[in-house]
Amino acid sequence: METKRISINRPRIFYGWYIVAAAAAINVYGAGVWFYGFPIFYKALLDEFGWTAAAGALVISLSRLEGGLEGPIIGWAVDKFGPRLMAIIGAIITGIGFMVMSRVSEFSIGPIHVSSFVAFVLLYAGWMSIGYNTGFGHASMASVNAWFIRKRSRAFAIFSVGAGGSGFTVFLLGYLVDRVGWRDTAFLAGVGIFIIIIPISLLLRHKPEQYGYLPDGDTKDDLLTAQTARDDSIKKGHPSDTIVPDNYDFSVKESLQSFAFWMLILGTGARAFAMTSIVVHQIVYLTEVRDIPLVQASAALGGMVSISIIGRLGFGILGDYIDKRHLLIGTILLQAVGVYILMTATSLGMVWVFVVVYGIAYGGAIPVYMAIIGEYFGRKNYATIRGFNQLFHIPTTVAGPVFAGWIYDTTGSYNFAFSIFIATMLIGVGFIFFARKPIPPMSVPLGGNA
Repeated sequence: METKRISINRPRIFYGWYIVAAAAAINVYGAGVWFYGFPIFYKALLDEFGWTAAAGALVISLSRLEGGLEGPIIGWAVDKFGPRLMAIIGAIITGIGFMVMSRVSEFSIGPIHVSSFVAFVLLYAGWMSIGYNTGFGHASMASVNAWFIRKRSRAFAIFSVGAGGSGFTVFLLGYLVDRVGWRDTAFLAGVGIFIIIIPISLLLRHKPEQYGYLPDGDTKDDLLTAQTARDDSIKKGHPSDTIVPDNYDFSVKESLQSFAFWMLILGTGARAFAMTSIVVHQIVYLTEVRDIPLVQASAALGGMVSISIIGRLGFGILGDYIDKRHLLIGTILLQAVGVYILMTATSLGMVWVFVVVYGIAYGGAIPVYMAIIGEYFGRKNYATIRGFNQLFHIPTTVAGPVFAGWIYDTTGSYNFAFSIFIATMLIGVGFIFFARKPIPPMSVPLGGNA
């Protein structure tokens, strides 16, 4: 764990914002080549190896399965050893994985024959998934969450803009696959991780207190002023102000025992069932069902990711002023509307209406959900608690893409799958409605136990 301490007055720019910028930059590249870029590779893999849509979707589902299983362990490692070390380790693993991916094919080891599909699953859903979830997911989010409390939602908004900015990466990926093939593109993606991501990861830090700072760039005078204001509020008859839940760090056990945790799991799990599937199958849907050329389909996917920046910033900033739970409900309802538009689209123009509506809503949900976890459960065990979130999301994130692929293989249409996704998101909204902020097990003074 990083333990260097420095004595410093309030800087002109709080170092936490440099961490947010670094984490966002990591997302621009990482989310583009891994999560949003997979549909580009997915289409090319189906064409080369002749896999069914369900079999191809199984790869991404198994990567989510692996990410969920490792979530609590990697989350603990990030909380224990700090995000910088884990980010670098994850980047190295992922970069090597992309390079090896460029050479994937069937092979034999003595009497054992390994098909190209099994080889790809072991590489992408195993090795590469470990690297990505370690370096690009848990590490960055834990670092951002540790440096902010009052401004947590807007910090996550800026952080998530990085993934929104990966729309350009997605478009470039589609262009390269179309021009030089998916294998050379995969190799170049791996090289990029070593050249771009590892140097940026060096900017990440664990907790501000280890470097002489306080969260949000506050000083001790700021905390004293806030405490005085809080004491005055109590004297005026506002007993609810005796607790500052934002500053209380729930233990992992306390989080798992809270009603809010499980309502969030059920509600966001329902969203994940649809969300992952839409991203994975969008290229196949547009090219095979709607007969849209690959480059235009890639532009639509990249456009959805880019337009999500509006939602990420807008809803993320609002999250510091409006109940995040209500904002999350609103984004999921808009996503359901977007899926309906995609399902009924009969022209490229309607596809772009989907891109705008779904992209804004999809983007808005991301920083709001990241911030809710921090607001509800604190900073100390954030990565571990998020790891358990991933673990309990396994059923929906694994089943969604495979279900949609199976429906397409069986019926030649995605309509039934999309209808189920809409219904599932509406049910999920009900669970989130009951996910109210948990009350800490004891009253704590301003500053909590962090």
